[in-house]
Formats: sequence, structure tokens, C-alpha cells
Amino acid sequence: MDHLKSKIRKLSKNKGMDLIGIAPVERFQDAPEGFHPRDILPEATSVIVLAKYFPFGLLQGKSKSAVTRAHETVFALLDQAAFEVAVLIEKQGKLALPIPADTPYESWDAENKHGRADLSHKHAAVLAGLGVLGKNSLLITPEYGNLVNLVSIITSAELPGDPIITQELCLPKCRQCINICPVNAIQENGIVIQKECRKAHSITTLKNYHLFSCWLCRKVCPA
Repeated sequence: MDHLKSKIRKLSKNKGMDLIGIAPVERFQDAPEGFHPRDILPEATSVIVLAKYFPFGLLQGKSKSAVTRAHETVFALLDQAAFEVAVLIEKQGKLALPIPADTPYESWDAENKHGRADLSHKHAAVLAGLGVLGKNSLLITPEYGNLVNLVSIITSAELPGDPIITQELCLPKCRQCINICPVNAIQENGIVIQKECRKAHSITTLKNYHLFSCWLCRKVCPA
């Protein structure tokens, strides 16, 4: 399947994706019950993860509306690229299932305001060799730090996996993301309490627009 992998990489690059990684499903043995690739597509043998760079100027600037629209744009680009990759794979006679880059997702704990996608893009990205998880729970890549957004495609195509990154991209003694969080949502063990994070993460304007209002943990990351 090396030839198909080359086709996937070429198409992904043509669709504006900055990073592409592949993980065999055998790497997902620690996935929570119900959230393993084969819980979603029983025929799954590989997971493809695509990453798109997110401009740092949006985090440095003061426009919540610009950040919000940029997120909508990047999620749309990711979903479009994932859809086209899925079509390419299925034209080769295999199954492919793109997971939404953002919402909607079915799993929701209302009491704790904790949402969970069908498949964790960031954990899949680690297993696909794109990076490591930082203390703020975001993916850190060697190329772009944590300035990436992600999407995944589960497929029955047996594709060669990429090597997992072992270098320490999140500095062990760094606490910048933990210290700057205005609602103390980031724990020492790298877990983010979503209920607390959501208190600062977005606002609703008088015209009922929902805007992203906090990405401080992403902004201060030195990786």
C-alpha cells in the first residue's frame, strides 16, 4: 500500500494540509472503550491524521471575531481534505470514514460539560508520529509547535505507519500554560478540566454570536 500512501500524501498537500501521519490500529490498544477506531469502523486497519497550520498572529492579536472565523475556516479546510482523502481511498476499493475536525460529537457529560469526539484527533496524531501532547493537552509538533488543528480518517486500507516521535517537545519544567490559565483548568498531569476551561474559552455577544475568547495556553507555549 506504499503507492496509496503516496497518493494520500500528494492529495493532502494539494488540499493545503501541512502535516500527514499514519497510525496502524494496533497502536490504539489504550483507547477508551467505545472510542477505538474499530468501534467506529470494524474493518479499520489504519488511521490517517492531517494537520493544518494555525496563524500565530490570530493569537497575538485582539480580535475574537477573527480567531473565531479562522477556526471555522480551518475546520472546514480539514473536513474538506479528509473527505477528499476518503473518496480517494474508496476509489481504490477500501473503506474510509472521516471524523469531523470539530463538532458535532455525540458524547457529552452535561454535569461536567465534558465533550468527547468519536476519535481523539490529538491522540491519533501522537500515534501517527506527528507530535506529542503538551501539559495543556494540545498536540505539539516539531515543525509548528501547538499551532495546528487536526482531522482524522479511519480506513480499512493497510497503510505503512509513520514512526512515533520520542523527543521531549514539551519541556519537563515548563509551567507557562498552567500558570497563565485564568480559570486554573490545566492540571499538573496534563488533564484539562473542560468545565472550567469553558468558562473562559468562549463568550456570547449581545447579538448572540459565540466567539472564542481565550487561547492563552496555546499562545504562551514556547515549543
